[in-house]
Amino acid sequence: MTPREMGIFALLGFGVWAPGAVTFRFGGHLMFESGPWVLLLVAIGVAVTVCLLLRTVMDWRKAPASQAVLVAVVMALPGLFGDAIYAVAFSTITGLSPATAGPFAAVVLFGNAALLAYAVVKAR
Repeated sequence: MTPREMGIFALLGFGVWAPGAVTFRFGGHLMFESGPWVLLLVAIGVAVTVCLLLRTVMDWRKAPASQAVLVAVVMALPGLFGDAIYAVAFSTITGLSPATAGPFAAVVLFGNAALLAYAVVKAR
C-alpha cells in the first residue's frame, strides 16, 4: 500500500471518528446511561457499522483482502488517538458523569476489537 493510500484510509478513519465523537457527545446520555441492554445494542451497532465500513471502503479503493488488517489499523488509529484525548477529558467534553467513561470505553474497545477481528477473517 502506498503512503498516499495510507493517508486516504487515515483521513477516512478520522472522517468516521469525528461524527461518531459528536454523536457520543450529544447522545451519550441515551447511549451510555440507559442500562446494559441499550449499551449492548450501541456496542453491537458500532461493531457492525465499522465492519461494514471497512468492507465498503476496501471495495471502493479496490484494496486486496490480504491488506484488510493494515487498512483496519490505519483507519482506526486516528480515532484511537482521538478517543484517548476524549477519555481524559470525558466529563468536560460530554457533560456526562465520570462513571459513564467506563461504558464509553467499553463500546470503543468492542468496536475496535470487532473491526480488527473482521479484518483478520477478511484477510484469510
